[in-house]
Amino acid sequence: MILSGQIGTNIIKEYKKTFSSPDGSDKKGDVIVDTPAEGLALLKQLVHAKKESIKKESKRKIWDFRTSPHEHFGKTLDDTFMTFVLWAKLKASDKDNAGIEGETAQPKLNVSKALRRLETYAEWMEETGEDLVDPPLSPTSIKKALDAWHMNASTDPEDGCFLWWCDMSKIDREYLKKEIPPEESLRALVWYSHYVMYSESAQKNGMKFLQNMDNIGLIASLTFIPAKLGAKLDRFTIGVLPVKMKGMYMIECPGWIKLFMNVIRIFMSKKMKQRIVILKDWDEVAGYVGGDESIPKGWGKLEGSLEDDPVDQQYFSN
Repeated sequence: MILSGQIGTNIIKEYKKTFSSPDGSDKKGDVIVDTPAEGLALLKQLVHAKKESIKKESKRKIWDFRTSPHEHFGKTLDDTFMTFVLWAKLKASDKDNAGIEGETAQPKLNVSKALRRLETYAEWMEETGEDLVDPPLSPTSIKKALDAWHMNASTDPEDGCFLWWCDMSKIDREYLKKEIPPEESLRALVWYSHYVMYSESAQKNGMKFLQNMDNIGLIASLTFIPAKLGAKLDRFTIGVLPVKMKGMYMIECPGWIKLFMNVIRIFMSKKMKQRIVILKDWDEVAGYVGGDESIPKGWGKLEGSLEDDPVDQQYFSN
């Protein structure tokens, strides 16, 4: 979570929207298919029909996905659509999954649910607009801002979840405030979110987000990142991105964040309440991520053992 100060009514509304149904919902009459290939073919048909049914060009353009950075990841729109199809798999306990057994069995997929999530994504990306296309959202264009955020990625060796690490103690907040405009932080974090979205581990097993809050004070947070931007980014990563949020773990949390979390818990689903955990001791971290081997070296107060970051290796090693 990219939390900041200045939490007003509009911000609370944004978080209410984000946390009320982060996994979407299966509805009566939704179209269920057996395979990803079937799901992709049907989703493309539904997108085309949706676009053709809209008469106003200003509303139709969200389905052009002009702000999507898929090409900068070597992906196609079909690859993007597939992430939504895979995200919309039915729960193992769902009656439509009856008869599916074994670890390698493919759960059925709710294409109607995938379309609803894709539409939310299309709207968010189009509303964000020119910030994502001028200049294009390439690794080169976001590197300076991304470096300032000092994020890391790894994989839980036990459950296969993608692990997204953020360490506030490593961030030079004065530098970020003075040298990195908010829209550049937005671009960098949207780019990184798409890296997560296209990750096989995230698509298959979901994501866990770990954040060392470094006991950041309320006053410091007021100028660190605008509250509206923080809420917008949380909306994207939790309520828009086609990645299952399996857990959010925060440590070194100051009192004002704990108070804020108590407020927004009112709007959370039961599952989301269980997924957000405020850790008291550093020794707890390893138990949630499959051991020390997946913890980045020097993350927070932990020694860690992971030296090579996959994002750096793939996009910034040269």
